[in-house]
Amino acid sequence: MKELAKNAKIASKSLAALNKKKRYDVLTKMAEDILKNKDRIEEENHKDLKLALENDLNKAMLDRLKLDSPRIEAMVEGVLSVRDQEEVVGTTYDERENEAGMIVKKQRVPLGVILMIFESRPNVVVDCAALALKSSNAIVLKGGKEAKHTNEILGNIIQESIKEIVPKESVQVLASDQREVINDLLELEEFIDVVIPRGGHRLIEYVTKNAKMPVIAHFQGLCHMYLDKDADPKMAIDLALNAKAQRPGVCNAIETLLIHDDLLSNVKSELISRFKETQTKLIADEKFKDGESEVTLASTEDWATEYLDNILSIKTVSNLEEAIEHIDQYGSHHTEAIVSRNQEAIDQFLSRVDASCIMVNASTRFNDGGQLGLGAELGISTTKIHAYGPMGAEQMTTARYVVVGNGHTR
Repeated sequence: MKELAKNAKIASKSLAALNKKKRYDVLTKMAEDILKNKDRIEEENHKDLKLALENDLNKAMLDRLKLDSPRIEAMVEGVLSVRDQEEVVGTTYDERENEAGMIVKKQRVPLGVILMIFESRPNVVVDCAALALKSSNAIVLKGGKEAKHTNEILGNIIQESIKEIVPKESVQVLASDQREVINDLLELEEFIDVVIPRGGHRLIEYVTKNAKMPVIAHFQGLCHMYLDKDADPKMAIDLALNAKAQRPGVCNAIETLLIHDDLLSNVKSELISRFKETQTKLIADEKFKDGESEVTLASTEDWATEYLDNILSIKTVSNLEEAIEHIDQYGSHHTEAIVSRNQEAIDQFLSRVDASCIMVNASTRFNDGGQLGLGAELGISTTKIHAYGPMGAEQMTTARYVVVGNGHTR
C-alpha cells in the first residue's frame, strides 16, 4: 500500500502540470472506452447482482448496485459533462493591487492525492475518476465487496484508457474484498492528502477515528421534508411523492415527512392513497395513523433510521419550531426541504436548519452533482471543512495566494 500511495503522489505531480487540452483529451478517451466496453461492464455487473441476490440484499441496494445500458450511457454523459466544464485548475480570482503596488490574487490548485472509500455504487468509480482528472488530482478508490467485479472492470478500463496521456497510477481501484488494506492506507499521510469516506455510520466513524490525514465525511442521508401550514396541498403531495418514491434507495431521498397539524386534513387521505400506488410502507405517529389500518405506528427508532428503501416515516408537528427541533435532533446535515408559501417561515427554516443543501418548494432529489451543474460528484459532504454539499471539480481544489511584484522588498 505504501508503494501504491507513493506512485499516486508521483502521478499527482504530473497531473498538476497538465494543460487544458490534455485534460480534455484524457476525459474524451475515458468516455469512449467506457462506452466501447459497455457489454463487458454489464457482464461483470451481472456477477455482482447475482451474488447480491444470493445474499438477500434488499431492492434498494440492488438498485444502487445495478449498471445497465442506460446507466452506463448516463455515466459516459457525466464524464463528457465534466470534460466540457470551465477549467478550474490554475484559474485566478479576487485579484487586487495592494498599497505597495503588488498584484495579489488567488489561484485554484489541486488537493493532491485523494483516497475515496465508498460502498455499493460502482458508478462512483467513473464519476470520481473523471472529477479527479478534471481537477488534476490523483485518486485511489476502495469500493465495497458487493460491487467487486464491476469496480474491478471499471478500474481496468480507466487505467488502460488514460495511460497514453497521464500516468495510469492517476486512478487506482483497489480490490473490493480486501478490507484490511484500509488500515494501511489510513496511516499514509505522507502520500495521501485527504480521505473521503462515503457510506454508512460505521464506515464514517471508523475512518474518522483512524485516519492520519484530513477527513471529509460524506455521511448518510437522513433527509426530511417539512410541509408547512401554508403549503399548497397539491404541491406538497407531489413533492413528497417524488422525494421518497422516485428512487428510494439513494441518499437524497427523504426518510421522514413532517406535516403541520393545520395542513394534515388537506393532505392525509391523498398521501396515503398515492403512496399506496407506489407500494411505499408508511410508518407514522399516532395522530397520522389514527383510523388508518394500513399505516404502522412509529417508534422513536424510526425517526433515526435511514431506510434506503420504500419506507417513509411521518410525523405531525404543531408548528415550525417543532419541525426544526426534530430535524436538529435526527438530521444528518445532508438535505432538508420546506414546502410553504409563507416567506417568513421559509426564512426561518433557512436560517436555523443546518444542512449541506436546503430545498425550498422543491424535491430533495435535486441535491445531486449532475442536477446542480457539477456534471458529476465525488459525493455530498456533510462536514463543513473543506466542502459542504456536492463536491465537483472546484471543491477538489484549494486556493493559494499568488503575489506578483516588481522587485518589491519589505
